[in-house]
Amino acid sequence: MSDLEKHKKHLHHMLQKAIELEHSTIPPYLAAMFTIDENTNYGAYYAIRSVVMEEMLHMTLACNVMNATGGSPAIDQPKFVPEYPVELDFAGRDFDVGLVKFSKAAIETFLKIEKPEDLKIPPGPDEIFGMIPELHIPAMTIGEFYQMVICYMEQICREFGEEALFNGDPSLQLQPEQFYGGGGEVTVVKCMETAKKAIHTITDQGEGTSADSIWDGDAVNFDQEPEVAHYFMFNQIREERYYKKGDTPQKPPSGKKMKVNWKIAVNMIDNPKATHFPEGSEARQKADDFNNMYSNFLHLLHETFNGSPATMQQSVLIMYKLKYLALELLNIPVGDGKVAGPPFEFVPAALRTPITPVFPPKRSEEC
Repeated sequence: MSDLEKHKKHLHHMLQKAIELEHSTIPPYLAAMFTIDENTNYGAYYAIRSVVMEEMLHMTLACNVMNATGGSPAIDQPKFVPEYPVELDFAGRDFDVGLVKFSKAAIETFLKIEKPEDLKIPPGPDEIFGMIPELHIPAMTIGEFYQMVICYMEQICREFGEEALFNGDPSLQLQPEQFYGGGGEVTVVKCMETAKKAIHTITDQGEGTSADSIWDGDAVNFDQEPEVAHYFMFNQIREERYYKKGDTPQKPPSGKKMKVNWKIAVNMIDNPKATHFPEGSEARQKADDFNNMYSNFLHLLHETFNGSPATMQQSVLIMYKLKYLALELLNIPVGDGKVAGPPFEFVPAALRTPITPVFPPKRSEEC
């Protein structure tokens, strides 16, 4: 193996870790969001939903960088899916992340995930689950990890040339018009400049455009409505108040009050798994159905980033099916005043039930 091949192999390992990290945040955010009464906690619901949609974008951007450099994102595989609860092990700090209902403790955990590089956050309560799997990130924050990726790519370009690094198949790039979501847009990656643009979108939306900014840059970069970065989106929920123009990262939000009722979240059990429910029970059947749909969703994403970009539309439509399956689980009592919930567990391909393709309605059929 040549030195270039060794460097690219290491880079692809880092990018695979980035893709796994972006995905690993989505199930916990969704679990909390699904347990919210969106009519009562409207602000909290749509804040978390906004973050989820952008995490999907971040995963897509990381995959585009991987493909541009000749790598292959590995999504439809058991190691891609964390077993929740999982320990996120950043360099110098670690904490547990689980599938739990909307609560102050859940929001504190989300703040730890999205911590900006230059912001100190007060310690919050940790939920100790015992010996749990670990997702290791060799940096203090997500932003610092992505900066390591950029520096490493720049080093490869200096030593071997930009064309030697960005030699991936252009047809594997997901195009802006193929991504169905809000908050920014897809960057087609073909050189160091576009790779940095893609990664800066990820870090700006997560942490803010600078140490002095709470804003995610979408207003400037994509001509969209101004929106705060992920950490500050969650901090609005914690502080029960919106940020406004002129607010800074070092101070609490000073805008209008956000109505948050912490007491009415659906009482989902912590970290649900299909095996928690008896064979033949309604909860077990719905949990198995959810895991089957979720695993088919991951397969579609794998296909999207490995030769079939147009499959992304199917993936997004499946996400809506997952929501309805999750809500069905959240209506099934399991004892002690608690209900079932979405497990987000991987089902091997040989054990999956194929799903019927979902197609959007034709214009003449739309409501």
